[in-house]
Amino acid sequence: MERTERGVHPDALLGPDSLSAQVLGHPAVLLGGPRALLLQVAHPAVAAGVVDHSAFDRDPYRRLARTFEVMHAIAFGSPAVSAGAAASLAAVHRRVVGTTAAGVPYAASDPGLALWVHATLVDTALAVEERYIGELDEAGRARFYDESRRLGPALGLDETSIPPDLGSFRAYVADMEGELLGDHGTARAPGAEAGRIARSVLHPPPTARLGPLAPLSARAAARLVRMVTVDLGPPALCRAYGLPDRLDFVATRSVLAMVAALSKAASPRLPGAVRDPGTLVRLTGRLAALAH
Repeated sequence: MERTERGVHPDALLGPDSLSAQVLGHPAVLLGGPRALLLQVAHPAVAAGVVDHSAFDRDPYRRLARTFEVMHAIAFGSPAVSAGAAASLAAVHRRVVGTTAAGVPYAASDPGLALWVHATLVDTALAVEERYIGELDEAGRARFYDESRRLGPALGLDETSIPPDLGSFRAYVADMEGELLGDHGTARAPGAEAGRIARSVLHPPPTARLGPLAPLSARAAARLVRMVTVDLGPPALCRAYGLPDRLDFVATRSVLAMVAALSKAASPRLPGAVRDPGTLVRLTGRLAALAH
């Protein structure tokens, strides 16, 4: 049966047979959301743009859901849907201009910033796949990365500015992490804007609709977010945001190792509807509404 825009369109940039459709429809991808957000706003220009032009710091999970929705439309929608989403994203980015706290001008349309934001999503997807899905070997990861490069023009990126292969991409990400987060065991604290956003990401507020259970659920959600973020790393990211380099307790490490093993074992058996990227987008939206 032909998939539609709600899932993966047969003429999409990343079609139904792509590894991207296989990986990015997996529910475990949600676990990487906080990591991707923290990597993005470690860049002071990204953090300033977020604080100045959105409610991201007050409602990060709704913004994350919106990111999933737009990226889904660009990657998996019909040519018309993809082009429309890309044009809307470009229009929004043209309005996001300003100056960082250090007095440095920024613009969301800057290809360097666009590349970093895109790279955080790709790198996080690869980290989640390796840890919690486990279906790709090194050749599969290289193919997944190659597929991600197809999105470059729709995101305002020139093909020559995108690392040409997985090895070059990993080197780019490592260089950016060293520049933004510090390296060799030395943390570089993010700016005030990134700190504000990180607090709302790592400490989701209580949900009023849960009544007396709200504070307990908020503490449990915060613990889960911090555990998974530390589990995925990298250590420099954790140090920069005041998280431990590694999970402190043997019991915690054992639980996450068991979760990862169970997730990998279950992945090949998940129904197609569960692994449809459109399903993941809708689930993300519902979770964001619940956290609001």
